Amino acid sequence: MSAVVVRPSGERPAPIALTVGLLACVFGLGVIGYEYRDTVRVFPAAAALAGFLLVLTLGVGYLLPRRIRPVVAPPHASSLACVGWGMTAATGCAILANTGLGGIWAKTRGVDFADRWGAAVTAPLNEETLKLCGVLLLAFAASRAIRAPIDGWVYGALVGLGFQVVENLLYALNTILLDGATDPGASVDASFAARVGITGWGSHWAMSAVAGTGIGYLVARDGRPLARRLAVALGCWLLAMGMHVSFNAPTVFGWRGTLVKVAANLVIALLVYRAARRHYLARFRQVAAEEAASGAIRPEEAALLPRCHGRRQARSGPRPRPTRVLIGEIEAAQLALVAARIPSADPEAPARAERLRAEIATLRAHLRARPVADASGWPGRTPAPPS
Repeated sequence: MSAVVVRPSGERPAPIALTVGLLACVFGLGVIGYEYRDTVRVFPAAAALAGFLLVLTLGVGYLLPRRIRPVVAPPHASSLACVGWGMTAATGCAILANTGLGGIWAKTRGVDFADRWGAAVTAPLNEETLKLCGVLLLAFAASRAIRAPIDGWVYGALVGLGFQVVENLLYALNTILLDGATDPGASVDASFAARVGITGWGSHWAMSAVAGTGIGYLVARDGRPLARRLAVALGCWLLAMGMHVSFNAPTVFGWRGTLVKVAANLVIALLVYRAARRHYLARFRQVAAEEAASGAIRPEEAALLPRCHGRRQARSGPRPRPTRVLIGEIEAAQLALVAARIPSADPEAPARAERLRAEIATLRAHLRARPVADASGWPGRTPAPPS
């Protein structure tokens, strides 16, 4: 787990991608507001209850993917952008796309097919594509935000989380009408228990995390052939759609079948996460070991750097606060150095790495100049003063 946020790269977002993202979010929010304005106006208390319950879900769900990102958590700006895309642009556009495609199925395959299989053949294509566009747009807007497949997993999970929260809100409002509006509060509670407590463990966040991993593999500058990266990205997208088809398909064995589908999606997402995490940590340790030759990252530092607890331990001890601050700045610069070199084929990485090495050397000099600093820099304890 990580408790610190990666140092900002100083990269300015691409204005075109940023403008497209903002316009899409505004459009999607307008669609949602237009479609459900009457229901919210008629049942304001139930809508407020549903919103409150799902805000709690959003708070917990926002923390988890970022906490399990190895070494450091991604920046809040890009994380919130992904959640916002899922909540507005992806959800609003999916309402229109699903309505249109559902009508096509009803006309071409019949009403019975549309009622039984419409969700399974409509939502996976539309929703997984729209959610994935959020991760792709982030890659265009900030090219350094996604350095490895694990970043695509985290950002994809956050997009899916935003989509899932708003979809659950809309389902809760629809449940009020389906129940005849006899007890709006009970309808909201039942919808929340089913869609969060039962199916939420393997819903949109898991599907989008798998698809986002493919985008992370595609845009990572690691020197792999483009054809291979495209194949992996396409495979992850198709796997996410397959998870969605299975999730929406009519359940044969009742609630037991639903639990099996949720568990399968959860397992697939965690297996993909495990593979992406191992790949990232292996590359991280490789870069940290290579930097031992330059003196930027010493062997004992390389062993502690990937772990939040190890970095905190290096700053602990009977040191004055300015010394601990200097050690923290060295850690931040070292993390930025490794992050800059994670993409092995990034043409701009050598220049950024050289600047960070010089910064680390300067910080070490300031640390050695302090009268109570360790002779070896960090980690270690401050030596006791001579008697």
